[in-house]
Amino acid sequence: MSRAVSFALAMIATASYAASPNDILQNNTRAVVYLEVNDSSGAFIDSGTGFIVSHDGYVITAAHLKVDPSQKMWAIIGQRDGTRFQMKLREADEKNDVALWQLPQSASCRYAVTISSKPVNVLDRAVVLGFPAQSGLTPALVNIANLQDNNGFYNADGFLQPGYSGGPVFNEDGRIIALVHGGTLGGGNNSLIQSSFMMNLISKWGVKAGIDVSVPFADACYASCRVPAHGVEKWSSEVPWGPVDSGELSGGHTRKGECDKLIAAALAGHPNSQIDLLPGEGIPDSTGMWENAHKDFAGQMHYTYYCKGTLRSGPIFYEKHSSECGLWN
Repeated sequence: MSRAVSFALAMIATASYAASPNDILQNNTRAVVYLEVNDSSGAFIDSGTGFIVSHDGYVITAAHLKVDPSQKMWAIIGQRDGTRFQMKLREADEKNDVALWQLPQSASCRYAVTISSKPVNVLDRAVVLGFPAQSGLTPALVNIANLQDNNGFYNADGFLQPGYSGGPVFNEDGRIIALVHGGTLGGGNNSLIQSSFMMNLISKWGVKAGIDVSVPFADACYASCRVPAHGVEKWSSEVPWGPVDSGELSGGHTRKGECDKLIAAALAGHPNSQIDLLPGEGIPDSTGMWENAHKDFAGQMHYTYYCKGTLRSGPIFYEKHSSECGLWN
C-alpha cells in the first residue's frame, strides 16, 4: 500500500465507524476489480471500477463503461496490474447506468461484497473503493448530501476522480449502498447510483448475491486439513489409566467431582490428550469410579474415591474441507 493511501486511511479512520475504512478496504480488496477497455490492437480506451457480487463471478459496474464489437473489457482483481480476465456482458440498464458482467469460467469461489437493503439517509457516511487516475485501489470518504440529484441518484460530497466510476460505495456496516455514477474534479458533487438498481439486475439473472448477509462459500472452496474443530478420527496412543485415588476425605464430596479433579491434574500440560472413565458405577475393577468409606473412632465418615479409565493421546483429526482450513488460493 502506498504511503499516500496509508495517510488517507489514517485520516479517514479518525471518524468512528462500525467497520473502519481500513476494515472495508482489507475485507473487500479481492472483490473489487479494475476494469479496462481495449481496442482490437490492445490499445487503452477507457477504465473504471467494478465489484464482484457473487461467488461465481458476477460483476456490477456502471453501464457507461462499455465496449463496441471490436473492443474487449478486461478485469484485474484487487489491483491495477496482474492477471487479466476477459469479461462477458450479461445485461446493461442504460437508463440507470448499471451493468452486469461476469468473469469467465468462474468457479463458485470468488470473493464477493455484501449489498445492503437498509434505507440510506442524508449525512450518512460512506467509503468508496476504486482505481482513480493511475492509482491502485484507493479508498475515498464521502457523505450523502441529497437522496435525489438531477439524475435521480444520490448526491454526495467528497473527491471522486475519474476511474472511480462503477466503484462500490460502502456504508458503515461494510455493505454496498450504491455504485459511483460520476463525480467532479473539484469534488462536492458526486452522483451515486442506488443499490436498488443493481438488485433489479441481480434478481432478474438469478445471481446468488449476499443481501444484508454474506453468502457462505461452498465447502469445496476451502482447502482440506486436519484440525481439532473437525473432531478426532483416532488416537495414536490408548493406554489404561489408574486406578488413582483421592486420598482420604471427609464428607461432602462426590465420586464424579473427585475424579474430575484427578483427571484435570493428570492432563495438566497435555492439551491434546483426554481421559475417559470406564462406564458405569459399581464394584472396583469393573467400572470407572468407586469409593471406600469407613467411620473413625468419633463416628465421623471418611471416604476414598477411586477412578479408572483410558488415557488417549496423539489425536489424529478428521480431514475435511472447511472454513478452518482457509480458502484455496
